[in-house]
Amino acid sequence: MPRIRHQRCPACRTDGLVATSNPSILDCRQCHGLWFEDGALNQAIAHQHDCIDEYDHELHLGAALRASDRQCRRCHVPMVHYQLLEHYVTEIDCCPECDGVWLDKHEIDQVMHSPKLKQALTDLNQKVTWKSWLFQFLTSMPVEYNIQPHRTPWVTRTLVVLCSLIFVAGLLTPAANEWIFVNLGLNSDTQSPAHFVLQLLTYQFVHGGLMHLVGNMYFLWIIGDNLEDALGHGAFLALYLFAGVMAALAELLLFDTAQGPLLLVGASGSIAALFGLYLMWFRHASLSFMIIVYQKKLAPHWYFLIWSLINLFGMFTAQGGVAWAAHLGGFALGLLLGYLMRDYVLKKNPLIALLSQPEAVLRR
Repeated sequence: MPRIRHQRCPACRTDGLVATSNPSILDCRQCHGLWFEDGALNQAIAHQHDCIDEYDHELHLGAALRASDRQCRRCHVPMVHYQLLEHYVTEIDCCPECDGVWLDKHEIDQVMHSPKLKQALTDLNQKVTWKSWLFQFLTSMPVEYNIQPHRTPWVTRTLVVLCSLIFVAGLLTPAANEWIFVNLGLNSDTQSPAHFVLQLLTYQFVHGGLMHLVGNMYFLWIIGDNLEDALGHGAFLALYLFAGVMAALAELLLFDTAQGPLLLVGASGSIAALFGLYLMWFRHASLSFMIIVYQKKLAPHWYFLIWSLINLFGMFTAQGGVAWAAHLGGFALGLLLGYLMRDYVLKKNPLIALLSQPEAVLRR
């Protein structure tokens, strides 16, 4: 059996460095960092991304910061700290003489995803423009700044189309509109248990007016694609429908029966749950908020805090016509599920995980 030659690790200073299947990359058996000979890191990054034929990390590094406490395993001189990306504060160690690179274990994923990180941070750190200002001023709808999903959001698109078709069908005749509200809306006076259970699902696709529909579908459109991408099509649909059912039950639980029977319609409860998931998984995203004519990008926790306070005010002042409890119940469910599923989702989506780290510098 051939003897494995061990070399001194720049980080833990043990003789733990051994060659991997690529002789230009050495792995430390003690601290699990990686040493890359000149050019080997570029090849590894390019291999990680199908869309990249070649990559030169030196073109994307920030300025040299200071001398490192690591020593080059070949030249035995102090290495130099470089910032990985302009808006990503992780520092990596490079040898000033042989251009070898040392990565600590926790830096490996960050560096391997650096091309995507660079593009994502460029997109996330865009400033508001006159176009975004004009759009929000005219529509009162926020502008979203988030990474582009990798898969087509078929479920999100189908939900938007289905809700729109049902709304248009209700416009055809008064009789059609009445049938939709009586049979598909959630009516607390429904006598058949089977029909009532069915209404817990169907009410989510019925809307009471054009602005009700447009507002819900806009929010579903801008945040649903990222959530569907993170969860997968089936899990996203299941969670969306489940959230709608639970939001309706919250409204039924807190509804004052003295006001008469409850007729509940709209996707607001389901979308409120998506707000909770979005807040838990996409801390790097921004949603613009407008105060009179001043537009500002806000982190999701600030945006949805304002949204929650508006809903709490509406519920405690008993403003009628809006399912405040369904909104808040759906949002609370989304926060809970988002917390419970966070590790699973971040493990499945390494770019989202990296952007959720404090190393990502976000300009709002």
